[in-house]
Amino acid sequence: MEICLTSWVGVNNADAYTIQSNYWALKGLPHIQENVSFREVWSLKVPKKAKVFRWKVLLDRLPTRVNLECRGVGLSCNACLLCNKEIESIQHLLITCKVAQRLWIKCDRWVGLTSVRVNDIVNHFYSFHLVGLSKKANCVWKGMWLAITKAIWTHRNMIIFNGGQVDEI
Repeated sequence: MEICLTSWVGVNNADAYTIQSNYWALKGLPHIQENVSFREVWSLKVPKKAKVFRWKVLLDRLPTRVNLECRGVGLSCNACLLCNKEIESIQHLLITCKVAQRLWIKCDRWVGLTSVRVNDIVNHFYSFHLVGLSKKANCVWKGMWLAITKAIWTHRNMIIFNGGQVDEI
C-alpha cells in the first residue's frame, strides 16, 4: 500500500498540511466536506442518535442495497424498495425516488415554499438553510430535513423487516 504524504489543503488561500487532511485523502473523501457539513452536523441541538443518523447519511454509510453489494453481501435484487425502478443508493432513496420526491414536495407545500432540490445528498442538506432566517430557525429547518430523511429510511426498513407496503401518502 502506497501512502501519499503530500495531502495539502488550501485554507483561506494558504496551503496547510494536517494529519486530518491526510486521513480524509486516504479515505478518498474531500476534506472540504468534513470541514463544513460535519462540523454543523455535530453542533446542532438534536439527540445524539439523530446526529449519528445524519452523519451516516451524509457519508453514505447507511446499508442501502448498493452499499451492501459493495461490501460483498449477496442480494437477489438491488432495486429501490419504494419504487422498484432504480438501484437503491442513498441519493436515489432519499432524494430522487418518485416516492421521496412526492414527500419533499408535500413538505415544501406545507411550509409554503417553492424550491428546486439538488440530487447530491450533502448539497440537499445545505439547501435547508434559508437566508433571512435566524440561526435558531435554520436549526429547526435542518431538523425538518432530518425528520424527513429518517421517515423515508424507517419506512424502507419497515418494508424489509415487517413485510410492510409502500405508503405513497
